[in-house]
Amino acid sequence: MKTDVLDYKIQQEIKRKSLHLLTLLSPLLYNILPYNTSLIISASLVIIDLIAETIRLLYPSVNRLMLKIFEGAYREKEKENVSTLIWTLSGTFLTIFLFSENKNVVTLSLLYLSLGDTVAALVGVKFGKIRLGSRGKSLEGSLAFFLIAFLCSLFFVKIEYAFISAFLGAAIEFLPLPIDDNFVLPIFIAGLLSILI
Repeated sequence: MKTDVLDYKIQQEIKRKSLHLLTLLSPLLYNILPYNTSLIISASLVIIDLIAETIRLLYPSVNRLMLKIFEGAYREKEKENVSTLIWTLSGTFLTIFLFSENKNVVTLSLLYLSLGDTVAALVGVKFGKIRLGSRGKSLEGSLAFFLIAFLCSLFFVKIEYAFISAFLGAAIEFLPLPIDDNFVLPIFIAGLLSILI
């Protein structure tokens, strides 16, 4: 029975993080498209999600339809509340807007968000044995975040900055922040790297 529950949790997290991996389009498009186009697309996605979430939460029939269409993408706490997607999109937009002077910083920060967060969740659900803190995050998930973030960082910054930013990124992912970590993470990492390099 315990294995069935774990398998279900893993399947749900895989569905959720499959959609989350679409955030890989952010650093990709940011590097392909002109800055203004990237910014307009990013801002538009925030506005579209705000409108969609407002409609979803105001109209129960729309909410039920959305939950059915995107089954597994919403966590239990998001079914009757705003989803974390708005935080992810807003963090992406502000990172692009505030730190446009350094493409590597923006790209790396967005990679932390798309890859680090996804891998941390999947490893944490599948292999997480050591649960720490009030949010129930696992040590294994945090270590997976650190490893992915560190490896990504090596392509963009010196090894010491890679270590510092990956460590602090993993801490943000782990800590019970008052604001969603998907919002804080890319902005904080971009700010940190802007100071360091």
